[in-house]
Amino acid sequence: MDGWESRRRREPGHDWCIIKLAYPGLIKGIEFDTAYFTGNHVPRVSLHGASLPSELDLPGSNERIARHGRGILGSKSSINDIALAEDICAKAGEWMDILQMTPLKPGYPETSKQRFSALPQHHPVTHIRLNYYPDGGVARMKLFGNVSLDFQTQLKGKYVDLASAAMGGTGIGCSNQHYGEPRNLVKPGRGVDMSDGWETARHPNRPAILKRNPVTGLVDTDLMDWAVIKLGAVAKSVDKLIVDTAHFRGNFPESCTVEGCYAPNTPDVTVCDSQIKSGVQWFPILSRTRLSAHAEHTFRRSELQNTDNPVTHVRISIFPDGGISRIRVFGVAFEPMIELRSRL
Repeated sequence: MDGWESRRRREPGHDWCIIKLAYPGLIKGIEFDTAYFTGNHVPRVSLHGASLPSELDLPGSNERIARHGRGILGSKSSINDIALAEDICAKAGEWMDILQMTPLKPGYPETSKQRFSALPQHHPVTHIRLNYYPDGGVARMKLFGNVSLDFQTQLKGKYVDLASAAMGGTGIGCSNQHYGEPRNLVKPGRGVDMSDGWETARHPNRPAILKRNPVTGLVDTDLMDWAVIKLGAVAKSVDKLIVDTAHFRGNFPESCTVEGCYAPNTPDVTVCDSQIKSGVQWFPILSRTRLSAHAEHTFRRSELQNTDNPVTHVRISIFPDGGISRIRVFGVAFEPMIELRSRL
């Protein structure tokens, strides 16, 4: 029962908890996993969201933080603490529905993972209230969406890794994601293992015998895979790149290139699809460069090209295939990203 399971309720009401999100953002999708909770799963849940102060002084929260977020098994909050917590949450800000009361299925393999669309939100969310009706357990809850930051106060003029999820960066597409996906590339910290990165399948039409290009010294092939990262804000220029192959000891790419474009009001599908005549112009930032196993590769301004061009997206291409753990794109946040919104 590796999750949060409440005791069997014998008093009026229902169980709930407050979760602080890693980043403020707009939630698009929700996944509940009731794995192994076959007789104790929560029959119904709902979610509320709010934009609240960074720290809520809830009863017992300091003790929980001191235990690295862990609770004490077998414990419960007193009636007075619950009432105080309810009052603090109500006064801290406006709560809105993210998911109305929804039934969940038990944690058998064929039913445990359950996905839902979130209700529209009129401002970014920093905290979630998860409601159990009336009690039970859930193994995991995952929230998917877009990180949202106030450009004027949090990004403008700052030199940061604009590809980072913490700054609003996101992976929006790739040519192949057999073992991983582009959104892993912008996570904070180094990857925990190869699954915490982006890895492609081996090209089935790779040559039987690899040959070296005598001019470049690299493998003589045009076979490659690519991934596109949308930055959290427009970079005035790209001044430093980091490509990390952490944990990819036998599956790292031979080499990579990085390109950039300025397309602040272009839909993601158009940026990723090179066959669409969209006017998106990609330009080189890093020419094809050899990579090595399980290492951070840092490229500074003197090693890069087109360093005075504003950039909204980067496309990393790996030759001929393989996996990387992270990509970092450092620059000064120049202007907010403008996104097209579909008509209702």
